[in-house]
Amino acid sequence: MFAYLKYKKTIAAKQKERADRIAELMPVYGTPLTADEVQVFGTPVAELVADVHKGVVKPIDVLHAYGKRALKAQENTNCLTEIMFKDAEKQAEVCNTHGSLAGLPISFKDTVSIKGYDCTLGIAMHAFKPLQNDAPLVRLLKDAGALPYCKTNIPMTLLSYESYNNIWGRTENPHVKGYTPGGSSGGEAALLAYGGGRVGMGTDVAGSVRVPSHFAGCYTVRSSFGRIPRAGNSTPTRGQDVYVRARFASVWLLIVNTTSYSPMTRCFDDLEYVFKSIIDMKPWEYDYTVHPIPWREVTLPKKLKIGVMYSDGIVDPSPACARALQLTVDALAKQGHEIVTFTPPSPVDALRIATQLIVADAGRVATSQIAWCEPYDKGVTKFLRIARLPRFVKKIWAWLYLKIKGDTVIASLLSNWNEKTMPEQMGLVWEREGYRAQYFNAWKTSGIDFLITAPNATPALPHDGMFQSFASIGYAVMFNLVDYSSGVIPVTKVDRDLDVLPAAFNLDKLNYVAKGAYRNYNAERMHGLPVGVQIVGQRLEEEKVLKMMALTISALRDIGIEYELLNEV
Repeated sequence: MFAYLKYKKTIAAKQKERADRIAELMPVYGTPLTADEVQVFGTPVAELVADVHKGVVKPIDVLHAYGKRALKAQENTNCLTEIMFKDAEKQAEVCNTHGSLAGLPISFKDTVSIKGYDCTLGIAMHAFKPLQNDAPLVRLLKDAGALPYCKTNIPMTLLSYESYNNIWGRTENPHVKGYTPGGSSGGEAALLAYGGGRVGMGTDVAGSVRVPSHFAGCYTVRSSFGRIPRAGNSTPTRGQDVYVRARFASVWLLIVNTTSYSPMTRCFDDLEYVFKSIIDMKPWEYDYTVHPIPWREVTLPKKLKIGVMYSDGIVDPSPACARALQLTVDALAKQGHEIVTFTPPSPVDALRIATQLIVADAGRVATSQIAWCEPYDKGVTKFLRIARLPRFVKKIWAWLYLKIKGDTVIASLLSNWNEKTMPEQMGLVWEREGYRAQYFNAWKTSGIDFLITAPNATPALPHDGMFQSFASIGYAVMFNLVDYSSGVIPVTKVDRDLDVLPAAFNLDKLNYVAKGAYRNYNAERMHGLPVGVQIVGQRLEEEKVLKMMALTISALRDIGIEYELLNEV
């Protein structure tokens, strides 16, 4: 009882702290946007920074414009956790007004360590423990002139495509109430999509910047490990980012299973500009985990060979996602590019290996930080309960699915979702390296320059939809597994007439994972939700992927498809 009362008291105090920080802000944040502020917010980052360089715009005025919009986003979506406006105002007075991000307010996922503020991760035990230092990424961005002004909401284990926790509550999709903006960087996506910011920083270990960008209508590129600083930040799965030497058949492997920090933006041009700015700041001088790879200018061939993954082999894309993908294929084909179907090596193996690597400890490290009285995401709860069942129970369960329902997908997953011993973990990493080799060879054999596919089988999930869709992550996690650079652009929105399920659709004929995904699909209720496509290059090819994203946006525009931003000024 004492623990429960302490937990409730901590939550109430943390929520009051956020409310007090908003109430104590300067009156200017409560006034309507002025004409100058409307112009500031509607100005691309490159132009805005140039105006700060010339003294045409002051950083404090930029902050006021962004701050007003962020508070409106908070009112409508509950996307913010830490309100840092007061410190941002101080930073605006001393920031580098000649830097590549001069005077630019940037939001951060709650996991990012910023001096003087908590990284609660939505978990009560981490409240009121402000960080003593900025993470290397934050220091880099400040040195470039940026103004950290707020942090954004997440799911409490980060293992979800929703953004709900007991401290901050649930974040809404700004397009359609009752739906999630995604996870685990869902607060960032909601803030940007609503119009409360132009640039934010998120993380991606299984789709956590790409899926929210798809769900909420933003732009992002998931960088390969080693391009952007990630040291010094917080995670509920500490030790997941682990380096272990393992010896198999006289071959030494470096085991790496880690989070990728990546920018998210409201507009594409800002994404390219900010990513280049980060690389031009020589991030390897801030963080030992970053490869010393400078920005590389890219010129693409006039005719590209583009692979299309029409399905991940587990869950076919829903009508809305299939339509967005086909629109993109048609646009690129009209430009004269060669389009071919790409079939990846065993998608079931990819999902099986990836999900085991993510929670090799059956979630014990993450949940050890959560009090017995703290409920967490229903999808995570379901997954962890399965992972912690006795192995013989899961073997029987898997056998029944295989023999009675003929479901090879869930049978393969169930029989392997176990807490791993060290030898099992080492064997799993050996499998992962084998899968990476298969994928590399398949890509090279196909001769493709890029791959396009859906970011997820469906648009945004309804709240608590992860309970059904907890295993439907194949379109995103595949590229974490092989560590390929992958971006997302919004293409269209769900249409209640165009995107209905066909009359012949039969839920009972689907495998367990697909059935869970499609239980959440309803074109009528989803009408107006964003739908994106995913553009994939190989490892450490972020510059090429960004160039391909720009080419794709231009091709779509040429056939009359241009994504309409929400609340554009």
